[in-house]
Amino acid sequence: MSGQSSAAVSRRTVLMAMAATFALPLLGCTTSRDSDGLRLAAGEPGGLYLQFGELLRDALGRRGGPELEVLITNGSVANLAMLADRSAPLAMSLADSAIDALGQGADVVALGRVYQNYLQCVVRAGTDIRSLQDLRGRAISIGAVGSGSSLTTTRLLAANGLIDAVDPPIIGEFPLEEATAALSSGALDAFFWSGGVPTARIHELQVTTPIRLLDLSSAFDPLNRAYPHTYSLTEVPTGVYGSVTPTPTIGIANFLLARPDLPDSIAQAVVDVLVGDSAALIPEDTSGIQYLTLAALIDTAPIPLHKAAERRYRELYG
Repeated sequence: MSGQSSAAVSRRTVLMAMAATFALPLLGCTTSRDSDGLRLAAGEPGGLYLQFGELLRDALGRRGGPELEVLITNGSVANLAMLADRSAPLAMSLADSAIDALGQGADVVALGRVYQNYLQCVVRAGTDIRSLQDLRGRAISIGAVGSGSSLTTTRLLAANGLIDAVDPPIIGEFPLEEATAALSSGALDAFFWSGGVPTARIHELQVTTPIRLLDLSSAFDPLNRAYPHTYSLTEVPTGVYGSVTPTPTIGIANFLLARPDLPDSIAQAVVDVLVGDSAALIPEDTSGIQYLTLAALIDTAPIPLHKAAERRYRELYG
């Protein structure tokens, strides 16, 4: 590109090579050897989707519910595709990805709103990057191909004028494990990840590479104007990744999704666990906001609740 330094061009070449290596989505992998049970399209290793799925699997097992196979995937968009083609009857998804799919005609319902994701922009502690606008011309990862992070971050960058900027960020789409390695080596200046806090993989990175989260508060209003009633301004709590103050960022609700024809007995069994075993569904050391209360679980609009799930919530709470 004209006007770019040779270092930036070289880094773009490195990122394109990395993208060719890591572009394939992580579909079909599983945390279980038994493929005969109910399947949940979850997320990447080291992320909260996968942790939540495993805790849900264990809680269903303790209650004598359906056997659950938890699938490793690249996240929300990939999960919605698996839900659509019936390769997974259950799926985790960010609200924005789910609403986008619903608007495109997807046949999707919710079993509950389970917790809040935090959009995390991770940079090295000593960098001069202080705001989203400082990512111009920088090498970044917006999340894995097929992830909700990729969709949310693309919206964020576009709403704030960075996609069409004269000097846009050099964008790659890498799974979390590769993004953390690239930030540590200097191949990336920043990476985005949408997940709970702390995210285990990012916490592991912080042990060897001093990092901090970017304050995204100044970028929220343009995003909110473009996509009203979808995102919230929130804070990553003090102490996460060694921070000494809260870090303002963008919150997105997470839904546990299904198709309308999911058997009623399965929907009811899942609701029983979400309500009765809520404390057991929160991964150890999680600091973020959890939605595992009645008022929050049923607040899935505009995604409708599964009919049997809705009935079960009424039976449990009147």
